Amino acid sequence: MKPGKLFAFGTALLLGMLHINCAAAPPGNATNYAITIPADDHRVAIVTASLVPTDREFHMFPGANQLPKRWATFVSDFQVRDENDQVVPVSARDDGTWQLSSLPPGRVSVSYRIRLEHEDHAWSGGVDGAAYWREWGVFYTARSLFVVNGDSREDITVEFRLPGQWHVTAPWQSIDGSATRFAVPNHDVLASSMLFAGTHKEVPIKHGEFEFLLALGGESVLAKEDVFVDMTRGVLDYYVELMGDVPRLQSHDAVVRPVVIINPAEMTDGEAIGNNISILLEPSGDPMSEQIARLIFAHEFFHLWNGKSFMPGGNDSEWFKEGFSNYYTLKALHHIGYLTDESYLDLFANFFLQRYDSDDGVGRLSMTNGELKHDHWGLIYSGGMLVAIAQDLQIRAASGNDRSLDDLMRYMFNQYGDSTYELADIERALGDLNNASQEAFFARHVIGTERIDIARFLALADIETTEEDGRMVIRVRQDANPDTDAIRRGLFGAIN
Repeated sequence: MKPGKLFAFGTALLLGMLHINCAAAPPGNATNYAITIPADDHRVAIVTASLVPTDREFHMFPGANQLPKRWATFVSDFQVRDENDQVVPVSARDDGTWQLSSLPPGRVSVSYRIRLEHEDHAWSGGVDGAAYWREWGVFYTARSLFVVNGDSREDITVEFRLPGQWHVTAPWQSIDGSATRFAVPNHDVLASSMLFAGTHKEVPIKHGEFEFLLALGGESVLAKEDVFVDMTRGVLDYYVELMGDVPRLQSHDAVVRPVVIINPAEMTDGEAIGNNISILLEPSGDPMSEQIARLIFAHEFFHLWNGKSFMPGGNDSEWFKEGFSNYYTLKALHHIGYLTDESYLDLFANFFLQRYDSDDGVGRLSMTNGELKHDHWGLIYSGGMLVAIAQDLQIRAASGNDRSLDDLMRYMFNQYGDSTYELADIERALGDLNNASQEAFFARHVIGTERIDIARFLALADIETTEEDGRMVIRVRQDANPDTDAIRRGLFGAIN
């Protein structure tokens, strides 16, 4: 519903009242945001802020590049007032930024409105990485919500003013136990945040001192609450056992609490931003759609280690971050009972391998072109997964199953927590585990463009690949040697 003239007048009055409250914020360099969701129109967010500007420009975080004004497309009524409650002239630019006519001394009050119309536009990564409305609440990424000044601000407070019965799930630390007031350590954490405000259900999941929050909304999702909680706890326990510790998600000594937000939608999709995960589920999806939803969840969850706790130094290692996460996604789902040996191999053949074979970049482009990962999912995500499987089976066969890819993941976790890794670091570590240089393998399949003949490596575990009625079939050989059983168990998720 778009507000009429009467509501617009009421909004203007509310904005004026709120900026007065923000102007009374504590002195110093603290930045305070207040987000109000009106009870009569949940598709609007009224945002006010109190801060000391460091320059004349106000902007939003990167993203929404398909729109000329990017995230500012959804912003209106932007206004700045100085400490004397005088309006500071502002010019709205075509690039989606705002420029003050002059830099006022001291603290300013900022106010603006966000129109929740993001679903009216096309998003290459899906609206799950932008913002959307549901009858039970609203989803926002921080980049779609916050107008900021400067690039390295710290000591940020965010407060919510919500309709009755509403609550908010956000990744920040509560202030004095408040359910609506939070402390954000810095701009980087703010930029990578996402939140859901509404009547949804929040479920905390803990492993020792590590905690993250499930936010579940909509009848179809809430009906499967037990499934989501069971799967979440199982995957978390598996990854912690595999890696040897919970993910190291800290910023400026402040522990960041991830959120996983799950809501129904017309199409299953998912996205991770920072340490947080957004998943949309098709309520009446077929079994494959349900499998994809589980894959999205377990894949993005593993990024809390591979991608967040240790990170690549450049795009040339995206195949490792994405492809190896795909491999451990299958292992995790098998380990907790959501996949059998047969369904594991079937999903690998008819989703991952099929995407690899159908990607026109395979055999033409190097998978080190990580910047192309969204256009060539099969090459980067599936190709990286084939590298993981090939290397894992090769290492296990060469070492009598004493070593495996698990050793590599733990090594990367412990070695590169404080620095990024490079392509050569992966090659060198795999060479150590193989007791043989992997330069030729990388030259052919990673840096080079030669297809990976995965059947050759699966044979090391007595797994055969055939085509039946035009469909790829991968299965354990009926005459499989018992000596290869341990290797197969490793492929399916047993931890070394």
